[in-house]
Amino acid sequence: MRKEEAILLAEKIVSGTATDAELMQYNRLFNAFQEGDSWDEQVLGDKQQLEETIRQRLQPVLRRRRSAKLTGWPRWAAAAVVVLLLGAGYYFLQKPQPLQPQAVRFRNDVPAPAGNHAVLTLANGQQIQLDSAGNGTLAVQGQVQVSKTAGGQIVYAGTAEAASFNTLQLPSGSKPLAITLSDGTKVWMDAGAVLTYPTAFQDGKREVFVSGQAWFEVAQNSHQPFRVTSTTNNATIDVLGTTFTVRAFRDGSHMQVTLLSGAVKVNTGTASQLLRPGEQAAVDNNGAVQVAAGADLQQATAFKDGLFYFNGADITTIMSELQRYYDIDVAYQADVKDLFVAKIPRDVPVSQLLNLLEMTNLVHFKIEGRKVTVIK
Repeated sequence: MRKEEAILLAEKIVSGTATDAELMQYNRLFNAFQEGDSWDEQVLGDKQQLEETIRQRLQPVLRRRRSAKLTGWPRWAAAAVVVLLLGAGYYFLQKPQPLQPQAVRFRNDVPAPAGNHAVLTLANGQQIQLDSAGNGTLAVQGQVQVSKTAGGQIVYAGTAEAASFNTLQLPSGSKPLAITLSDGTKVWMDAGAVLTYPTAFQDGKREVFVSGQAWFEVAQNSHQPFRVTSTTNNATIDVLGTTFTVRAFRDGSHMQVTLLSGAVKVNTGTASQLLRPGEQAAVDNNGAVQVAAGADLQQATAFKDGLFYFNGADITTIMSELQRYYDIDVAYQADVKDLFVAKIPRDVPVSQLLNLLEMTNLVHFKIEGRKVTVIK
């Protein structure tokens, strides 16, 4: 990339017309600005002069943008994926405060989980560590066989005369896990989720109990309605055959139900709301239910697709997600008010996602063992 190409690229970034490939180029340029040993002076010229030229060229565009509404002012950054920051400046327009080099602050890194570390508790109290369990039959309970496939999924098959319950728990620091219940319903569980369910469904009803984040693809059976009960707030979700996600962690945040297809009814002790595809229900701690149309379905199912996807999330929400997935401790030395949108695969070390957020120059981090500190 030559000097004039770098200036043109910066203009496209600010105007929101850059392609994904150009956003990736921007990331390389951004890293070059921060890392002196990778700066090619013969091609790009003097770093300070180029920085000042870019700043001058961007000012007219930014003055026009500042007079528009926030929704018309996207600001982009990228690193093999796209990162969008709402309501922030660029590196070229807002110089960073004195800070230790990232190489020093990120000297200790935390890798992505290598397994799901799931624990399956059978009806008799026996616990099976699924990471170390071999493929094939794990247990037989009555006439129900529990198996582990070569892909790591858990499958229930068979019937039973007496009801007995199993519990599947994914601790923090776990990869998502898929399970197929005895009726054919499929559930994808995220790190920190717990699912309790009968080995086989009886008496004309199907009911499971969940906390954390899970994605449900319910097998249709009009003679045997399906119910999901949240163990965090006792709210219930009644379905026939449908696809939806539940997010209900024990961290004080609201429970969320996002409907992808079919229909569900969200019930609390004080309210009941029917959802249509594309709608999302938020249940507060008092049992009130608010329904919003136009839910971000990609965000709701990102964990199942192996992605982190934050769409206008604050730093506390983002760090809570990283805390569960990477099994890290989080400390705050700064109060960051900005909202971020980021998309990145989940199979990367935590430093790669933190690096994307740092590209906005509004927040920085320090990694010490399994502790991540948010700094300004």
